[in-house]
Formats: sequence, structure tokens, C-alpha cells
Amino acid sequence: MGARRRYLGRPMVRAPPKGQVQERVPVHPLAKAQTAVRRPQFRSSLGVLLVLGLAACGVRAPDPTLNQPPPSAVTVPTPVEPQRTQVGLVVPMSGQAAEVGRALQDAAELALFDLNAPDIELLPADAGTSAATATGAVQNILVGGADVVIGPLGATSVKAAAPAARARGLTVLGFSTDRSAGGGGVYLMGFMPEEQVSTVVSHAADAGLKRFGALIPLGAYGEVVGSAFEVAVGSHGGAVAGVERYKSGSLQPTESLKALLAPGPDGRPQVDALFVPEGGAALAQVTSVLAGLGFDSRAVRLLGTDQWSGSNLGSDPLTLGGWYAGPSPDRFERFASHFQGAYGHRPPRIAAQAYDAVTLAVLLSRQAGGFADAARVLTAPDGFAGVDGLFRFRADGVPQHGLAILEVTASGPQVIRPAPETFTGQGF
Repeated sequence: MGARRRYLGRPMVRAPPKGQVQERVPVHPLAKAQTAVRRPQFRSSLGVLLVLGLAACGVRAPDPTLNQPPPSAVTVPTPVEPQRTQVGLVVPMSGQAAEVGRALQDAAELALFDLNAPDIELLPADAGTSAATATGAVQNILVGGADVVIGPLGATSVKAAAPAARARGLTVLGFSTDRSAGGGGVYLMGFMPEEQVSTVVSHAADAGLKRFGALIPLGAYGEVVGSAFEVAVGSHGGAVAGVERYKSGSLQPTESLKALLAPGPDGRPQVDALFVPEGGAALAQVTSVLAGLGFDSRAVRLLGTDQWSGSNLGSDPLTLGGWYAGPSPDRFERFASHFQGAYGHRPPRIAAQAYDAVTLAVLLSRQAGGFADAARVLTAPDGFAGVDGLFRFRADGVPQHGLAILEVTASGPQVIRPAPETFTGQGF
């Protein structure tokens, strides 16, 4: 199985028959720092230790004597195997998202082994390619005895699968960036676009920028970030000078865009900052159009979201000096190095969320109230220190993160305002 299985030990996960829960995997090591509970040994190991212990005493059994009643049998109590916590993991193991699902499962297993929690079992199940198959997978792991559900992936699947878990009173730690998927026992592990927008606009306002423009893509994501942008600008005393909406990947040099970027009567730009929330190829297409219109990024600050983090920013002159909000990259790099050492390849960013979700599940299992106390524990105001930094959950299941501000340089993104380490100040 290669380096991955050599690191984790004997392979414990196999592809399940269709419609069944995947074979269980013993737990791992991440909550070690959060619990001092000594892990019980397996029954077979205890049996061996009992035998060895008797031999070590050097006691010789008496020779049998005729006509004497046999000695009474000595009863050695059978060690009680500890009750296991069963963590359901519902991720795509087939279809186009199978590679992401595999990374999520790998990160979940890595967390269990890091935490050294043999009383935890991982129950992986294939979420398939639709909300319906994800719901079926959740129902399967519930039949298998899951105590908590991690997954599925995507807001549509989380919303569809949540009622089955909710009917059993189980907590769901879902992978989604859509706040509407949270609530009713569902807690979202993703980074909300709204908090990224609020954080970067707040930083820009603190730096003295007052007049804001935006290029907002059409669609659900654009609606979310566009609304968050206008709210953030208003709440920080700024003014929205103009918003250009366009089909993602197809920004055109329209007259309204030219007017937004044209200098004012005083010869100065009409905006201090231009918000561009897309990343990757869509961002490159936007900057290409801006370059054709003579946009000067030294006079107008580009602002973005964490979608920029996956882009080749340093090679684009227009993005140099741009700011965006996101988790500190050094924290993820440490996790990525650990993951690559275990599995031989670099993880996608979302793998960190699976690692943190399993850690939370182990933490909940250690509480006196167990999973019945999940709402109180997960909404603790001080939050948690995860792979990507500080985070906590609101009562509606929506997460809050401590985000850094990063500036694009020729050598890559550089942190210019560190992420907060506590939920005190900085808008919290």
C-alpha cells in the first residue's frame, strides 16, 4: 500500500460493498494534548499480560495427590473491553470528487493516529455523487452505530443528510461554506466568505481607504460576497462608489466598468480600493481586462478573499500589493508537511477541516456529558486552536475564524496582520 500504510500500520480500511458502511478503523492521536485519559489496551493484549504475569511470579503448581478433591478453580475476571465511540465519516469515494474524499479520509485517519485513541472507531461511507446518495450513506452509518457524523461535502448534501442525523439526536460536522446549511445540530467546518469580506474591508478601512468599488460575479457566491461587501463597507464608514456584475470568467470592458475606473474631476481615481472576490483562472481573466483598461494597482488597492490563496498571484503584476483575508499559511504548511510525510503527497486545503473535525469528535467523547453536551462544548466562547488557527461556532452552527491579512508580493503572499489568537477585540 506504499508509504501511507507503512506509516499508519496495518491497513484497516477497505472499500465497502455497495450500500454498506466501510470497515471500521481504530482511532488516532490528536487530542493527546487535550486529554490525559490513559487509553485502555485491547483484550487480547491484556490476556497475554495476565499469562506473563503469572509466569513471572515463579509459582510452581502443587503435584496432584490421589484421593484428594481437586482444587477449586481460580476464576480470572475477563477484562471489560471499553465502550467505543464510533465516528461516521461521509465523504465522496466515487465520482469526480473522489480524490478530495480520499484526502478527507486520509486526514481523518491521521488525526486518529495522532491522537492515539484506540477507543474511537472511524466508520467511513461513500457519499457518492449526489445529495440522495450522501443521505443514504448517512443513514447507513447511523445503522452502523455512529455517535457523530462528519460530512457530507457541500451545502446541498449537508442539508439533505442532516434530518436523518437530527432524528437520532446526533451532531453533524459538515463540510460547507454556506451558512444556511448550519443549525439544528449541524456545525460547519468551512470558512465563510462573509467573514473573509468583513475582515479585509475592515483592514482597508483601518488603513484609511474610504471609497470602494467591486467586481462581483453573478451567481450564488457573488450574491453572498456582494451583500457582505456592501454591509462591511457601510459598517466601517466607507462608501460604495460602484459595483460591476459579470459572468464569472467573462468580465467585459463595459462602459460602466470604464466609468468606475476612470479618474475623477481632480484627476485621482474614484475608488481607493477595488474588491475582486474570485481566484484562480477567473481572477486572471479579471486582471487581464483591468490591465487593458490601464488599471494602476499602485493607485488603487485590490482586495480579495481566500480564493486568492490558490492562485499564482506573484506572477501577475496587477495583484502585487493586493490584500486578502485568510488563515495563516504557515500553520497549514506544518500540517501539509506532516500529511505528506504520512501519505507521500500534499493534501488539499480542505483536508485540514477533516483533521479538525475528528479532533472535535474525540474531544466531545472525552466530556463528562459526552455527545449529549455537544452544543455547549462546541459553542464555548474561547473556541479552539485548529490546523488553520482559531475558530469557534455560533449557536446556529456557523463558524467564526481568526483570519490573517495577507499581501501579495513577488515571492508569494506575506502575512501583514497576523491572525488573532483569542476571540477578544478585532471585531469579535
